[in-house]
Amino acid sequence: MKLYHNPMSTCSQKVRLVLAEKKIEFESVVLDLQSGAQFDPGYLKLNPQAVVPTLIHEARSVTESTLINEYLEDCYPEPSLLPNTAIERYQMRAFCKQLDEVLHPACAVITYAIGARPGLLAKPKAEVDALINNIPDEARRTHRAMVIKEGIHAPIFTTALAQYLQILGRAEARLAQTPYLAGEQISLADYGLAPYLLRLEHLALDTVTDRYPGVKGWYHRIQQRASYQIAITNWLPKAAVAGFKAAGKAVIAEIRFPE
Repeated sequence: MKLYHNPMSTCSQKVRLVLAEKKIEFESVVLDLQSGAQFDPGYLKLNPQAVVPTLIHEARSVTESTLINEYLEDCYPEPSLLPNTAIERYQMRAFCKQLDEVLHPACAVITYAIGARPGLLAKPKAEVDALINNIPDEARRTHRAMVIKEGIHAPIFTTALAQYLQILGRAEARLAQTPYLAGEQISLADYGLAPYLLRLEHLALDTVTDRYPGVKGWYHRIQQRASYQIAITNWLPKAAVAGFKAAGKAVIAEIRFPE
């Protein structure tokens, strides 16, 4: 088993969490996303969307982090990361769908508007333009160009931040009923959301979680698991984390958070 991934990538983190929880060993191939390694022709044959992660298992390519985790659950059902009942499994998958369709695009906007922007602005314009123009998806290209140019003042930033908090609010409502997002036991939904709490921390925006005490307590419990240390903490590059946090602290006073 081989995993193409990036230490700071939220989607890579959630796959590594499941691999760690199931104690699955893998060959690591780290891609430098800021240098454009995801656009290498050889990698595009594995993942035409030019994103990470990509799992290679039994000579087949498996892409899209939510689907990769479902695939791992099918191949390695123990320990189970699926809830026990049909309705809870539905709730888990419905929440993961919201993560993919709402939270992840919002996270990309916020990350590039704050954390990644200083490093990209330091690069030659032609290099940055090439990184943007190589993105296959038109919406992602447009949003990426907008936030690199305007940062937190881009109109899309306010929308993305509101969407981010909307999903946290939904998680808070779920956690008021059950200890985990899809019921009494930890599931793929929990490992799907956890990296997005870490991203807030890395961007010096983690005080926003004070609004969501249930989410804050849940995230603390996730962080105490051995799988978190293996899949997240051990991989984090200190320089990149420090750069993200410095960028967040530099602009946080200008951010207007939704009520």
